[in-house]
Amino acid sequence: MKKLFTILMALLLVVSLSACSGGTGGGGNEGGGGGDEPKGDDRIRLVYIINGTLGDKSFFDSGKEGLDWIDRDFGDKVYTEYREMTYDNSTWESKCADIVSEGWDIVIAGTYDMKDYIGALALEYPDTKFWFFDEEWNFDDPDGWQYYNTPNLYAMLFAQNEGSFVAGAMAAMMSKDGKVAFMGGMDNTVLDDFYVGFANGAKYINPNASINCSWMNSFSDVTAGKDTATGLYEAGYDVVFACGGQAGLGGFDAVIEQPEGKWIVGVDGDQGSYFASLNTAEGTAKAARTITSMQKNVNNGFYQAMERHLNNTLPYGKNEKLGLDGNYVSVSINDTTKSLFTADQLAQVEQITADIISGTIDPGTAFGQAEGWFYDTFVPSMQ
Repeated sequence: MKKLFTILMALLLVVSLSACSGGTGGGGNEGGGGGDEPKGDDRIRLVYIINGTLGDKSFFDSGKEGLDWIDRDFGDKVYTEYREMTYDNSTWESKCADIVSEGWDIVIAGTYDMKDYIGALALEYPDTKFWFFDEEWNFDDPDGWQYYNTPNLYAMLFAQNEGSFVAGAMAAMMSKDGKVAFMGGMDNTVLDDFYVGFANGAKYINPNASINCSWMNSFSDVTAGKDTATGLYEAGYDVVFACGGQAGLGGFDAVIEQPEGKWIVGVDGDQGSYFASLNTAEGTAKAARTITSMQKNVNNGFYQAMERHLNNTLPYGKNEKLGLDGNYVSVSINDTTKSLFTADQLAQVEQITADIISGTIDPGTAFGQAEGWFYDTFVPSMQ
């Protein structure tokens, strides 16, 4: 009897451990393996590679939310994990190679800094599907720049210029002196595209507006973000668009140290609502200075991509631009926004959004421009 009891307890332990191993794996900061994956699982295996960390209150977090939605609605068909590689970019290439070699069915990654690594791996692993966000790919021109013959890769390029145009219009509505500023993380075409939309939107409302363009030279250094924003506010800019992941969070630290009449625009997520949800004095103060956020709804992009992948309609080997139409980008209209803008102004925001979707308004773009256009022509025209 004692022997039988021991066997039964061992079986119960095995069942208990098996039950605990299901669901979404939370990969470690160093890209550790998915050891808790159920054996013999025939679900699609998907991994989200983060070239940074969660906690940016921005698009990395939005992407993780997209994974949560996939787990919720497609968990019987899809097994997901995410891997945080930290901001040490000297390790990204080797970590990406190690993760992809584990045999995932779908690998998600994004941002300009990851493009060459993922492009090479997509060629090396033609049977793996790759989803890449936040960059445009050259699939068609062998003589063009960064050509990749990768029919196993789907590129989702969020139309940040469209959402930023609306955010720029709102910044100009709020600005008393017509001086608004953009501060980006690192200078690349995607961030330039944010600025182009933002500046054109501000000029749409106030043709005499002056729109500064500054760089934090980091996506992770919160102190650099605070210092950059402080300098802009002290130079007389009364609305700052903080566009730089975790570094941009420093702009919120800066704005609450400024006198009344200084404002901030968040990015990628509804950052004002996030700060309000903290229910702290500091969070409330930051929320009260956030007029809106230009949301890059990566969560929606991931979810829709999975839905289409399962339906065999996802266009691999193609670029797709995901914009205001479909809510892939948007501006936050939260309680603070509603308290700061009049009903007529909010109606104008809705009309501007509709006009961009219909093609009546062209928000402009940094993509496809001649070399030198951004600094030699566009930025000076916005001063």
